[in-house]
Amino acid sequence: MNVSPWGKNETKPVLAILPQKFGDVMNLKALRLFRLTVLHGTLSGAAASAHLSQSAASRMLAGLESELKLTLFERVNQRLVLTREGERFFHEAEHILNGVEEIPAIAREIRERAVDTLRIITVGPIGASLLPPVIDLLNAEHANLKCKIDIGTRSDVENQVGSRRYNLGMLSLPIKTSVVELAIEPVLEARTQVLLPVDHPLAALDCVPVDALVDQPFVSLRSNQIWRQRLDRLFETIGKLPRISLEIGSSLLVPKFVESGYGLGLMDPISSVFIDPTKTTLRPVGPEFWLPYACVFPPAGQNQVALRFAELLRQQIARRCAEDAFYGENVRLLEPAD
Repeated sequence: MNVSPWGKNETKPVLAILPQKFGDVMNLKALRLFRLTVLHGTLSGAAASAHLSQSAASRMLAGLESELKLTLFERVNQRLVLTREGERFFHEAEHILNGVEEIPAIAREIRERAVDTLRIITVGPIGASLLPPVIDLLNAEHANLKCKIDIGTRSDVENQVGSRRYNLGMLSLPIKTSVVELAIEPVLEARTQVLLPVDHPLAALDCVPVDALVDQPFVSLRSNQIWRQRLDRLFETIGKLPRISLEIGSSLLVPKFVESGYGLGLMDPISSVFIDPTKTTLRPVGPEFWLPYACVFPPAGQNQVALRFAELLRQQIARRCAEDAFYGENVRLLEPAD
């Protein structure tokens, strides 16, 4: 006998008992109920928040599963827990619902003729290191500027700009997961560095050869993340594998674990905004590896404020390279795309 997570024992799977035709457009009420169920962990709590009876909520979620041909929940200790399929769908559904919920604000901006609207999505280190001074410059030029900045994963940046939810994204190249061809404007490239404690013997070197890093422990990201892939490629040049002492999910955590003595880190001046220079230091790696960064735009009809942002970003990078010797040696501007 199968046990339905919607609160009743059945002799057939719940999807076979409660079919529901959603049509060509996904039912937004069902998506909202799905999100509420994730947040509450119980169908009763989600139904109450959605002002539905529990039986109506059960039918709606079953219909959503039927339409998707996915099993979204399983029952664990009297709570509804996302399956692996459900977790992946929840991540994407959040983007859809967030976009839908912004429609009133977008309409209000159009009514008010607020044309100076900039929607940016980027990853954490880039957002912290590159955005603030450029936003200051842009605000000085546009008195009525409306700006929204979000932080996401690389996949979020590529796909959300591609879907036109944002009119500007910033990330390192290459583009890997976007389902549409984005307009890409390379802006700069940064030289790969090793992050190490200030009292580490290798800190005495002006440039650290990759051979010297053999057998050194590294704090690094997971194997499917881009900075881990860069570390692997660096060691491939000498036919070795890096020694990973600690595997983490975010590059934002690398500096703190390097400070704590878990190993060395790999980053560059753009991604090193959270480094404490009294505890850790950067040294270029030899041979040289340069990582390009770009502004990415929807494939057509680029926002003029977003294009101006890219111009001001170039000016800001050039200014910092001229004023900061370390930055000037390890960051360089790229020619804009034709």
